[in-house]
Amino acid sequence: MWHFFEGYVIIQIEGVSIAGFLRSVTEAGISLRNIRRIEDGTVLAEIPVKRFFDLRRLRKGRRIRIHIQKRAGFPFLLRRIWSRPVLLYGGLAAVIVLSVLSQRIWLIRIDGVKRTDEDEIRALLSEHALIVGSRPSGPILITAANDLSARIRDAAWIGLDREGITLKVTVKESLPNSPKKTDRVPSDVIAEKDGIITSISVMRGQARVQVGDRVKKGDVLISGTVQYKEATYETAADGTVCAAVRYEASCAVPLTVREGRETGNFEFVRVLRIGPLEVLRSKPSFTYYRMTAFETENTMPLLPFYTDTATAYEIDFFDRVLGQTEAEELAWMRAREQALENVPKDASILNQYATLRTENGEQTALIVITAEEIIGRTEEKPNDG
Repeated sequence: MWHFFEGYVIIQIEGVSIAGFLRSVTEAGISLRNIRRIEDGTVLAEIPVKRFFDLRRLRKGRRIRIHIQKRAGFPFLLRRIWSRPVLLYGGLAAVIVLSVLSQRIWLIRIDGVKRTDEDEIRALLSEHALIVGSRPSGPILITAANDLSARIRDAAWIGLDREGITLKVTVKESLPNSPKKTDRVPSDVIAEKDGIITSISVMRGQARVQVGDRVKKGDVLISGTVQYKEATYETAADGTVCAAVRYEASCAVPLTVREGRETGNFEFVRVLRIGPLEVLRSKPSFTYYRMTAFETENTMPLLPFYTDTATAYEIDFFDRVLGQTEAEELAWMRAREQALENVPKDASILNQYATLRTENGEQTALIVITAEEIIGRTEEKPNDG
């Protein structure tokens, strides 16, 4: 690509010892491209324009002739266009016209229609000025999709997407035996938790918040009361609202901890069973101990008599003072585990930070985790009748 923009010439090299000449050209740092032999003593190659005149110096004393076959690249193309003002202005005008036309809708495509009347959809689209030649923006598409979803009887959901010059209308029709849209109970989508809105996608209803808004539990996110021009109607609000939710937890770790270690003393623990029935069990004399898993032996192969054997290792406890780094890591890890217990499994962790302090012989960690999750919940509107 850069080779084209800086311009190049296609040259024909004729003479004796062309290989030696090409080697000297390479050693001089001149890049030749697409070198090809035409016949003995003649080759073609491409060379950048700015390096062409360097060949004169290199061919001195050599029986070499160099001819330009073709000039190519952006500088020469621009020179040709510049010498033809009609072509230049015509090209610029075409680019401007195409740029303007590409911002408007020239085709309306309706997908997913089986029972719904396409003419009805087009008529409702025209009420929102969504016609061939119009230039709609994002909010208009959202408002129109909500209106069509509520007013078209056989449509469970309608989506409007712009793909270049095409307005794509996707219709999801309700099942034949499903309740009609008029039977839907009016409802709102409300916030289940406090948070800051990160994204909102409205399927039906009107958004009452936008990205960046701080909301509290119980706030209406998508309202089932839709207002369009002078009309107001109720619908079952639907959509997905995500927010950044804050979770925090603290944990205090004493700087002196009590730990256990094996003393090296051990005893065998045996259990005598007849089938699953335990008849006799020995106990270790240690107060604190760690036991291995039992190993079973059939003492009488012809009878269901079994002996289970395990090893009990004595444990002695002692106080150990934690180092500052160890105490901080332990407190941070436990606080983070407590905070993550409240974060939904399908949430995405956005960030986390911790503050540490030491007081009263304890290392305390406070960790704050911010997670992105869906906080919208559908709630029926109260029936005033």
